[in-house]
Amino acid sequence: MFSCPFFNGFRSGPLRLATVVLSAALFVIGLAGCGPTPPLKIGFIGGLSGKFSDLGTANRNGALLAVEAANDAGGIGGRKLLLIEQDDQQNNAQALLAMDELKRQAVVAVVGPSTSSIAVAITPMATENRLLLIAPTAITSKLSGKDDYFLRSVGDAAFYGRTTAQFHYSRQGLRTVALALDMANADYTESWGEHYGAEFTRLGGKVVRMERFKSTDNPDHAAIAKSLLVDKPQLILTVASSVDCALIAQRASVLSPGVRMAGSAWASTERLIELGGAAVEGMLVEQYFDRFDPAPKFQSFLQAYRNRFKAEPGFGAVLAFDAANMLIAGLKQSQRPDELKSAILALGKFDGVQGPVLLDAMGDASRAVHFGVVRNGAFAKID
Repeated sequence: MFSCPFFNGFRSGPLRLATVVLSAALFVIGLAGCGPTPPLKIGFIGGLSGKFSDLGTANRNGALLAVEAANDAGGIGGRKLLLIEQDDQQNNAQALLAMDELKRQAVVAVVGPSTSSIAVAITPMATENRLLLIAPTAITSKLSGKDDYFLRSVGDAAFYGRTTAQFHYSRQGLRTVALALDMANADYTESWGEHYGAEFTRLGGKVVRMERFKSTDNPDHAAIAKSLLVDKPQLILTVASSVDCALIAQRASVLSPGVRMAGSAWASTERLIELGGAAVEGMLVEQYFDRFDPAPKFQSFLQAYRNRFKAEPGFGAVLAFDAANMLIAGLKQSQRPDELKSAILALGKFDGVQGPVLLDAMGDASRAVHFGVVRNGAFAKID
């Protein structure tokens, strides 16, 4: 039966005309106030189309899974959450338009973007409008240590580049490496490659060649591979998406069978293996999560993701799930967009799907790195 405090308090009987009119007006207003509570809108921005869409789609799915789990648990103070998606198409101008649309839709905050170059492009706008971004996979060092409206659920490129260099030099015994950097996401690749190269050199290794290309300009992958092999490096390291990493590996394996290859975390999605085939067998990969974690919490997440999306999650989904849950934790403290940043930073520590995610005073996160290898057509753990 319909129930409303205003309706229950209404009394019939002889009333003067003015009282009837006033009561009727108040009754209508009271009914409007008794309607369903509108949802809290959360924005999502990422590359949902084009060659980088494997990462953007994984980010979207991870965020959506977190939102749906929160709704199943009752929402925030009884209010459901609604994810509003925008495709930035890995284009700065389109990303700014997408941010305008999310602002028009009155979202309380945004999960995303997926890539560093888009993050650098839209963070000034987000800061100006006090619209919080929580990026799952944008690791550029250009946004580290800044008091802005950009937070993230992953560490920065300086840490990951250095750590990967240490792994290659000390644990794999490599001494010469040729790097390929995709300038379509230069704010990531340059940040990562710079710190990798500096650390590899400091340890005693040598970066014999650095080849820059732009994946959005239909590059000649055969020519890139040929250039990388000129100095006969022990390792070709591609800092690019899964698509370009796979294509360069295919060309290089033909020109120099048996040359060792590696990819940064951006490349380490299931699409790398699908596209690369035998050419990526033995490839070393950096990863932001432990694919083989036996812990019940991760296994529960893994099963929920597989059931919902009929796919493997990959690092993009894991990090976006954590990013969305960071936002949800903040919303439990305050639902005002201008207070969310301080609420999240005040919490500082979040229960991620694989252990705690720690934020410093500037919103930069700490997250471990893991290393794997492609073996028998699948990702395998390096002990």
